[in-house]
Amino acid sequence: LNMKSPPLSPYGVFAGQLFQYKTNPSLIAFESSPPSMSSEIVTQSSNKCILLGGLSDGPIPTPYAKLLEQKCHSLGWSLVQPTLSSSYLGFGNGSLSRDTDELVQLMDYLVCHHSAERFALVGHSTGCQNSIHFLKSGRRDLVDRLKVVALQAPASDRESLSMTPGDHSVHLTHAQSLVTQKKGEEMMPRSAFWAPITASRYLSLFDVGGDDDFFSSDFTDEEL
Repeated sequence: LNMKSPPLSPYGVFAGQLFQYKTNPSLIAFESSPPSMSSEIVTQSSNKCILLGGLSDGPIPTPYAKLLEQKCHSLGWSLVQPTLSSSYLGFGNGSLSRDTDELVQLMDYLVCHHSAERFALVGHSTGCQNSIHFLKSGRRDLVDRLKVVALQAPASDRESLSMTPGDHSVHLTHAQSLVTQKKGEEMMPRSAFWAPITASRYLSLFDVGGDDDFFSSDFTDEEL
């Protein structure tokens, strides 16, 4: 058989520690620490940069992930790439509040077991919403440890939906009706979105003023 070889990890190859920071559900994260100056022994950096991807992303979410790791290492920081319950297709039944709760658990683990003292958040796309929500709603002692928050490619999911074909008002009305009936965890029809999604998350992403609606261009300064 003439089989075509898959490309070597397009966004880079990473070496480090894979660890479980939460059980029930089991959630893991990967930390790539700067190597020791004198040997290849991995050292524990007290500075942790957490990279948060967008909808349907997991670890290694962006083409610049390897460059970010290299820059972190040059500055004495490690790069942490977590899996959240909202990673991959889990976003459809999640919320920013759940993500923030899991980031708190991740940071607690890093403080207790990986010598963490300072943090940075780098959000890509929906990861920008996670970053802002954590600043607003995260546990204050951990927010105080944040030294950098970078928002890369923040986007309005509401405005992006308006650029796709279809009458989305029908689905918004249906989602609003379910939430009003306290059935926000009911799944939306297959025609509503390309991934499985609950009524409450559909409104969060696509309704005006939804929980995820941070970056729409039609907001006034006062609304922002």
